[in-house]
Amino acid sequence: MTDDRPAGIRSASRSSWIPWAFVAFFGIVVGVNGAMIWFATQSWTGLATDEAYQKGLDYNANIDQAAAQAALGWSAAVEVALIKDRFDGGIEVTLTDAAGSPVDGASLTAGFERPSDETADFVLPLQPRGTGTYAAPFTLPMVGAWNVHLVARRGDDLYVVDSRHVLR
Repeated sequence: MTDDRPAGIRSASRSSWIPWAFVAFFGIVVGVNGAMIWFATQSWTGLATDEAYQKGLDYNANIDQAAAQAALGWSAAVEVALIKDRFDGGIEVTLTDAAGSPVDGASLTAGFERPSDETADFVLPLQPRGTGTYAAPFTLPMVGAWNVHLVARRGDDLYVVDSRHVLR
């Protein structure tokens, strides 16, 4: 039997796979997107702060506290280090006033916050070592990037400073 059709025209049975290729391609795209959406909703919520509305209402109080801290003139040198190949380490803070004199008699806490996993966060009270130096040992649950939220209080004076440290 001979085919009387022109040479450029193919039979319907030979080219019927092309629409199915489009369906398969978009099916894979939809499936991968669905998997990514599922993993995104099952992991970290992305919530950066609790009670954001209340913190927004306290905005003016935060500005006043920042102005009081600037007028105080304190500065902190924060050193965080790990013992090589271990999760143990220590934090040392040297607190000085505007004249460069050590600030003694303060109460300091250091909050270690993991940017990627809030369940690993912890707070340490720092012990005075004299001449404006405060320190504490710690054991990290994991190495990597850590934000250190330092709070120093002496009487009515309040000093807050944040720093980021990559600990390996």
